[in-house]
Amino acid sequence: MTPLWPVLCICGPSAAGKTTFAASLSQALQARGRQPLQIACDDYYRQDWSPHPLFGFDTADAIDDQALRVDLSAARQGQAQTLRTYDMRTRRVQRRSITTAYNVILLEGAYGPQHLVNDFPFLLVVYLEESVPRRLWRRLRRDVRDRHRSPRYVIRQMLREMLPGERHFIQPLKQNASVVIRDQSKGLDQVLTLLGSVGSDDV
Repeated sequence: MTPLWPVLCICGPSAAGKTTFAASLSQALQARGRQPLQIACDDYYRQDWSPHPLFGFDTADAIDDQALRVDLSAARQGQAQTLRTYDMRTRRVQRRSITTAYNVILLEGAYGPQHLVNDFPFLLVVYLEESVPRRLWRRLRRDVRDRHRSPRYVIRQMLREMLPGERHFIQPLKQNASVVIRDQSKGLDQVLTLLGSVGSDDV
């Protein structure tokens, strides 16, 4: 019988530190002898999406949930050979090859988990919180440098679209969280302790 690899979901608002936390957790799992595969929900934005009049791209509907579910299910069964990618600047969709073996999956994203959290068998759902000022600073640093957006655009988009989208789509995910992380310096230990409580056969 084909084993089903455990899936951990790391969610929370934009710029809360999800990608950094996922990378730290991946390293910790590797130290335990596991081989993590990281899947980013940002790679599953719809290529033909027209921004929502209120939320823009900050809505769960902007995510191609069927494509995400197909790739995640294949990965869980150990059968995924490629994963979807999405370029935020060009909105271009491609595929990338999975070049290493894996036996645990880390799904990370702000939008995407909403489609899965009620029926997908996540081993853990980790919700990250961070203050709005610190997240704004991170968004400015990331979007101006990496996505070539103006500071004015980033602030306007955050106030008019991102924060309303978070209240509507992201904050309800806390109700399904196995753990809520408010201090990332302690959060990794919290998650590893929680993983230990579910049994060594899982992770």
